[in-house]
Amino acid sequence: MNSLQKQKKITVKFFLNEALEPVTGEKGQKQYPLYVQVTYNRKNMQFRSKYGLSYKNLKEVPSGLMVFEEKVLAKIIRHEVNESSVEYELKGLKRKYDVYSTSVYQMIEEHLKPRLRLAILKTGSEIVNVLNFYQSQATVALLYEAATILFPGFERNLLQKLKDDLEAYSLYRKLNPEPVLAFDFPTIIDWIEGSHITELVGLAGASMTRNLLSMKRVTSLLNQAANERLKTLGDIK
Repeated sequence: MNSLQKQKKITVKFFLNEALEPVTGEKGQKQYPLYVQVTYNRKNMQFRSKYGLSYKNLKEVPSGLMVFEEKVLAKIIRHEVNESSVEYELKGLKRKYDVYSTSVYQMIEEHLKPRLRLAILKTGSEIVNVLNFYQSQATVALLYEAATILFPGFERNLLQKLKDDLEAYSLYRKLNPEPVLAFDFPTIIDWIEGSHITELVGLAGASMTRNLLSMKRVTSLLNQAANERLKTLGDIK
């Protein structure tokens, strides 16, 4: 790890990419997609904002969006620098950003839902066909609740590992409910670089300290889900 490398400045700027074909807004005005330019070590990279849309001007961008994305990008670069033994480059940053900026809630949902779906399908009941596993509103919690109502004994037949993970997710959501504000959610990079686990310990307080097993199950679940998602990065360097 290069200590001098850690001191290099990270600059994140946002702009509307007017080089692209505009879309037409409700009032007929031209709108362009929000883009990000990241500069590090005198090199830069540009790519489309993950959470932004198209706008007439930067003043139309929702409050907090650019602050959120800038914070996430800076965390990713600092983490990558700390983990690297060679000079850090921006190569692959766009793909890494797509993954690292994913909400922790979405990460866990996408980790648990296929496992829960398989368990529900194993009931062999035709009623399974009424459940839309692929709808975003069909959360793990709702699917689990539906399964316990529709299929007698479903809970008893669940594999213990899946049951433990479902309980851990329920506990996680009690500790850290999804925020009301659009750009105030923990991301995968927050978990990977350690700030989110620190936040969780603070939220748990003395009650969780007395129940270390529950906290271990929560951290184990998040580690599993994060590792699964990070595998999608493949051999990006």
